[in-house]
Amino acid sequence: MKVKVRFFAHLRDLTGKRVIDEVDCEEGATISMLLDWLSSDSRIREVLFDENQRIRPDITILKNGREIRLLEGMQTRLHSGDEIAIFPVVAGGQ
Repeated sequence: MKVKVRFFAHLRDLTGKRVIDEVDCEEGATISMLLDWLSSDSRIREVLFDENQRIRPDITILKNGREIRLLEGMQTRLHSGDEIAIFPVVAGGQ
C-alpha cells in the first residue's frame, strides 16, 4: 500500500523534500512503523523523538488532516492513499 508524506518547515530541509509521494508500507502498518522508516536518518530521529523515544511535544502529525493524538496515536493504522503531514509547532512573535 502507498501513502503520501508531507514535511513542513525545517523538516523539509532535513529530508530534502517537501513531499514523498509514495511510501510503500505493508498492510496493517501504523504511524509508528512509518516514522521508524522515515527516521532511519539520525538527524530526523533527533528532531522527531525525545530521549525516551516519544514524539516531541513540538511536533504535530496529521493523518488526512486529523491529529494522530486524537486518533490512536502512534498505533494509528495507515491505509492506501492516506496523507501524513509532519510539522513543527510554530510559535509567533509580536
